[in-house]
Amino acid sequence: MLRRITLRNAARSIERGSLLRSSLRLNPNSVPVWGNNAGFIGNTFQRNYYIPPSQDARNKRYNWIFGLGLIGSLSFGLWWFYYPHHNYPRSVSKLLRKALWEESDKKDFNYQGALKYYIEALDQCDKIEMDPLSDEYTGIQLKIAEMYEHLNFEKEANSIYWELVHRYYQALNTPGKVLEDSRPHVVQKDLRVLIKALEQNDDLMYGKKVLLAHLLLAQEEILSRSPELKKYFDSRKQDVIKSNEKNGHDIVVIKQKFDPDDFLKAIKVDENGCMILDIRKDSSAWEPLKEEFFTARDLYTAYCLSTKDILSALGCKMTTVQWMVLADMAPGQILLSQANLGSLLYLQTEQVEGQLFALNQVPEDSRDDKFVETVEQLKKQREVCLDLASRSYQSVVTFGKKNKKLRFQVNDLLDPSASQAIALSTYGMGVISLHRGDFSKAERLLNESLSLAKETDFQELVNPSQVELEKVAKARANPKILEPFPVIAEKDPVKPTTA
Repeated sequence: MLRRITLRNAARSIERGSLLRSSLRLNPNSVPVWGNNAGFIGNTFQRNYYIPPSQDARNKRYNWIFGLGLIGSLSFGLWWFYYPHHNYPRSVSKLLRKALWEESDKKDFNYQGALKYYIEALDQCDKIEMDPLSDEYTGIQLKIAEMYEHLNFEKEANSIYWELVHRYYQALNTPGKVLEDSRPHVVQKDLRVLIKALEQNDDLMYGKKVLLAHLLLAQEEILSRSPELKKYFDSRKQDVIKSNEKNGHDIVVIKQKFDPDDFLKAIKVDENGCMILDIRKDSSAWEPLKEEFFTARDLYTAYCLSTKDILSALGCKMTTVQWMVLADMAPGQILLSQANLGSLLYLQTEQVEGQLFALNQVPEDSRDDKFVETVEQLKKQREVCLDLASRSYQSVVTFGKKNKKLRFQVNDLLDPSASQAIALSTYGMGVISLHRGDFSKAERLLNESLSLAKETDFQELVNPSQVELEKVAKARANPKILEPFPVIAEKDPVKPTTA
């Protein structure tokens, strides 16, 4: 039966990498505590690092950063984020050299031996009273966590990440603890380690709450450094509050505040496909943490999806796209984020149709005026979602056609996000056309998306495009199976179709 033509595969561009895998696990031995600010959950840990018995360690590599697709990956490991730029006292550097030697191929990747020296180096840092917030100190802790991972002691590694998360958050919320000039860098480190810590989390509500607290802290930091941005944000916030008080918070209201084309109009691209920076717009407030900030926002969107809070996911993603433009993110990344917004809108369509399907089972004699009103509202929401999804996809495709060099930058080993966004949007428009019963248009768009996916080596989209093309063929043979959910009449309920 083809009652539901889904865009779930398209939405998975949000999840690429390890983002929404079922293996989001939280360390079960961590102890939640409330920090200085309400809403924060941190963790306290013992400093006694466990040294496992000697064994043949497997050379296990971890892809610790979530490949979110929407904004690209953070391209270097946590340790290299710290170590190369800093000098250690001689007593510490001597131990670090020994540790690095032990974990090298010259010593057959002796992570057990390296771990011992890293722990000794950290003990030496404690003896000389090194600042536990410094890059040097936390960098050694991250190396200890890395060695634990290589030795398959994931619980111990994750404990270190949560210890760092708690330390950064507490320091940032303690007046005078972090120098004003250092705050952006500390916030950046906080978000990086939090993203890593959440890789082992399976308590979705816990992860969502912690992530939101840290995002709000990062947002405050960004706004505090740009009066113009803060004024703009406060103005938008008041508009949303007034609108919600008047109309409520639903997808119909969102339509009144959202125009997919507005975001992309602000992007200026030169003849080489590169973004032209607006010198009148100061984007320095986003540095150096904008990559981490948008990665964390995308992760929060994923948590909202996992907890079936699609409206919150939509609101977050709409704001993210808008802020990416203000932050002068790469055009391809903005386009891919916009394409994923279209996928979220389609997921909301599916959710609404599920509600309509459930209402269709209500006996005729139980359908009162409130029932009819609810049905009409859901029908309106369904059409709004489909319309916004289609417009989001179309805006990406149109932008790509106007700036064709963006589309082929992947051939020059540059950012493939633009070409992937166009392919994903074309696919999405094809699925929506199939959903609406326009078989010819659906077939054309899906064939185009398949061609684009192969051309740009977007392997994740090849199979979904082929699957949807098969659905088009089946739907041509039997159009009745295409009906997503029956239209509910006030006095004449329609029985659901069967395959």
